[in-house]
Amino acid sequence: MPRRQKTRAEKPKTRYRHLKPFQFKKGQSGNPKGRPPGSRNRVSHELAMSQLVRIMESGRSPAAVRVKAAKAILDIAMGPPVLDDWEDD
Repeated sequence: MPRRQKTRAEKPKTRYRHLKPFQFKKGQSGNPKGRPPGSRNRVSHELAMSQLVRIMESGRSPAAVRVKAAKAILDIAMGPPVLDDWEDD
C-alpha cells in the first residue's frame, strides 16, 4: 500500500507585508539612472590592484603566481588583449 505524503498547510504571506508599499512597480527599474556605462567601482578596483602588486613583489610567492598577477595588472591597465582576425597577407 503506497504511503501518503504529508503536506504542510500554506502559511499566509504576511511576513513582508509592511514592505509592500516600497516594492518596485512592474516594469520599473530599481535604479532608473543607474551607474554610467563603462564605469567601474573604484574602491574595489584600487584594492585589487594594490593586492596584485603586493603579490607580484612578494619574494615568497611562486613564480607562476607572480606572472599571473603581472598579467592581471596589465589587463587592468591596458584592457584585455584584443583578438583580431588573423589574416594571411
